[in-house]
Amino acid sequence: MRGLMAVVLVIVMAVMAFYAFFGDPTDPENANFDDSGPRIVALSALAFVFLASFIFGQPKIREIVQGTFFWGGLALLLVAGYTYRADIVQAGYRVLGALAPGLAVTQPDGTILIVRDASGHFVLDGRTNGAQTHFLLDTGASAVVLTHRDASRAGYRDEDLSFTVPVSTANGRALVAPVRIDTLAIGDHTLRDVRGFVAREGSLESSLFGMSALDRLQGWRIEGDKLIMSP
Repeated sequence: MRGLMAVVLVIVMAVMAFYAFFGDPTDPENANFDDSGPRIVALSALAFVFLASFIFGQPKIREIVQGTFFWGGLALLLVAGYTYRADIVQAGYRVLGALAPGLAVTQPDGTILIVRDASGHFVLDGRTNGAQTHFLLDTGASAVVLTHRDASRAGYRDEDLSFTVPVSTANGRALVAPVRIDTLAIGDHTLRDVRGFVAREGSLESSLFGMSALDRLQGWRIEGDKLIMSP
């Protein structure tokens, strides 16, 4: 008798849950699988577990109630995750930007994704002539600008540099040395023969990823906290 009452209780709860999620099933406006699909899957899994428990075992009322709350809570969690998936993805991007600033992630469609760091800037971990280089995205810079230290690591010698080109910087006018960068790699993509400059020692804190590199891409765009480059 108690088992029968438990079965009736579960059925009533399932019917109430169905109406809460989907409304009146006879109303054509409620038949929208795009919105209700994940909930149907969750409720179907829940129903399957209950039916299996009744067929293959003799659960106690306490076990039935505990199972109802556990699987019901799991179903609600799955539905909430699906509903707020866009917010969860954005939160994941922010975590990625904080934990791995500059990391270039190649997407399945071939684009390169870089997440804004905690300071609000886009930094890029790249390789200049094979040497690791930490760039700051600067769309106001007409060309790639290397710090003196990064240029030395990339193989440029002081005796080969001629600081004769005047440029405007945040600190005023400065002279930089023009160079040709053999290879400039970001993620899995490599640019070749890129126009660039080398700054005097101590005049620049970070190398700049400027327009001479961006213009070599098929396209690039900023979407919220994401920089998306199309090689």
